[in-house]
Amino acid sequence: MKSQRNTEKIPIKDQLISFLDDINYKYRINQDDDERLVIQTGVELKSGNADVFAVYMKKLNLVQFFAVAPIKVPENRREEVAKFLDFVDALSYIGNLQLNHMDGILRCKTYFLASENTMEPRVINDNFYESLNQLERYLPIVLKISFGGLDADRAQNEVLGSVNPSDN
Repeated sequence: MKSQRNTEKIPIKDQLISFLDDINYKYRINQDDDERLVIQTGVELKSGNADVFAVYMKKLNLVQFFAVAPIKVPENRREEVAKFLDFVDALSYIGNLQLNHMDGILRCKTYFLASENTMEPRVINDNFYESLNQLERYLPIVLKISFGGLDADRAQNEVLGSVNPSDN
């Protein structure tokens, strides 16, 4: 038996809202015009509350999830955090962590091309949760770099579970 593709047309907005409704998340629509749709929700992480934005760029047919960390990296630690984030991006198969060097805001971005044919629920699910998972996974180390004096090299060793002889 051949697999059939679901060709039912469901607007992206409805698919995103249905996803959030299915997981019982409250949300608000911040923007919905010819250019883009922006839906905001919030999630409580172990390290604090994170804002999550689903942004549908209508002309590009692109959906992006941005999970924004509950901290701002101090200006004097941004370069060291950026070095660590470069390393982390090499470990990620979906999404990436980004640091705004002007204001110190840390966020994780995932994205995918949208389809008005009903998408596999997993596409939205994986992108939504991976943006949060990366924050949850790496934010404690970013905090150590930002406020605890850890450098990027030692942070990498911590992620890899490597032994640093200078720690002994």
